[in-house]
Amino acid sequence: MAGTTQGSRRATTWTVEQPPRPAPRIVRLGRPANDNDYRFGPSARAAFVVAAGAAIVLSLFFWAF
Repeated sequence: MAGTTQGSRRATTWTVEQPPRPAPRIVRLGRPANDNDYRFGPSARAAFVVAAGAAIVLSLFFWAF
């Protein structure tokens, strides 16, 4: 019986080898996805609201007169 000239058939497979799957992402509930996220305190928010309100009132005042 004559042998094949293309080498061993055991070296070739029908399925392609799959790359390894990445590890699942751990999600901590109740925390921002970006740990560098900074939340401003209530006093900083109040100061921003007051400044924005003053800017709106002044712009309306100067627009009217």
